[in-house]
Amino acid sequence: MLSIYVYAPERPTVTRAEIVPTNDEARVYNLQIWVFRSSDPSKMVASLTLKTEEELQALNNDKGATYSVAITDHSFARYPEPVDIYVLANVLDNNGTNVLEYINSSTDLDEACFNGGHFFNFMKSPEYQAVTTIPEGKGVPMSGVARGRSVVDKNSVFHINDANLKLVRDVSKIRFVFSSLDGEDLLYIDGVTLDNNMLYKKEHFFLDDAHPYYWVEDPFTLSGDKQVQLVKGDLINPVKHVQGVDPIAYAITSEMSDEEYETKINEGISEGKLTQFPVVYLPESDKKLTGTIWYRLSSDTSPAGRKSAKFSMIAGDFRRNQTWIVYSYYIGSSKLEINTVKVTNWKDETPQDPHELHNL
Repeated sequence: MLSIYVYAPERPTVTRAEIVPTNDEARVYNLQIWVFRSSDPSKMVASLTLKTEEELQALNNDKGATYSVAITDHSFARYPEPVDIYVLANVLDNNGTNVLEYINSSTDLDEACFNGGHFFNFMKSPEYQAVTTIPEGKGVPMSGVARGRSVVDKNSVFHINDANLKLVRDVSKIRFVFSSLDGEDLLYIDGVTLDNNMLYKKEHFFLDDAHPYYWVEDPFTLSGDKQVQLVKGDLINPVKHVQGVDPIAYAITSEMSDEEYETKINEGISEGKLTQFPVVYLPESDKKLTGTIWYRLSSDTSPAGRKSAKFSMIAGDFRRNQTWIVYSYYIGSSKLEINTVKVTNWKDETPQDPHELHNL
């Protein structure tokens, strides 16, 4: 038997204000583990698939669990050697690309990718529609990989050194938050779109410094001038127009840390002072994401009344496990002010290599 500890990083080891993932973002509904000889990708040592709530109870309740995986490579049991470990969660039943329970080699896993132009392939047409709701019973795809781990024999039970597999969520999320100055025109959000060629046809599950650009494939191109719709608008309910609230007070300042800023935004939302649209979940991209916020003032529903404001991610790659806040506010003069902040990685640590997003 091989003993492997798997954990999901719902609770950071250091206090990070209110940035912990929601229960839906952290929950594991199915788990697959594969172990291969590091010296030969075709030599599988062991594998395990867990599907039931009872099997995953410890992982979901305690955020970590140790699993004993039966060794199927009998020669390995006599002469253990370093191994590569792959862990994949929430990808059965058409959530993400179906990865077969039986894998012929670790190369199959290295090449496993999300399907259909988006990491959730259960989405109905059009395939470029963004995901704003985590499906019940499916969860967010997660993965973890550890390579070249040595194996030691302790009383006929094999233990893998440094075999603590952190599950990394294979998505990033953007929160669109709005406010409007009391006494000015009412602000209605008509929708939010992402510019074309920002996302890619393929998104690989397992990333590391061995193939950091493996996930960058050709972008999917939309016909004509179409854009990816991130958020549907609401032309019935205006953005909150709270008396005595200064929208500028919710823009980030140089004195604030990113964590402090998200706490402030969360407080504004919970107090009913800010309007948040559904959170958008996206696969990663090596692009600087840009898009458009479409809005209207007062009750002008004519084509000429539709106004636009551009937004862009302020840093480079839009990588998995990140949280962004796009805060937009209206204080008059028919212009929407936009404030874009990368809050933090969901992960506890900052990786030394920006693409090394698994276990450090």
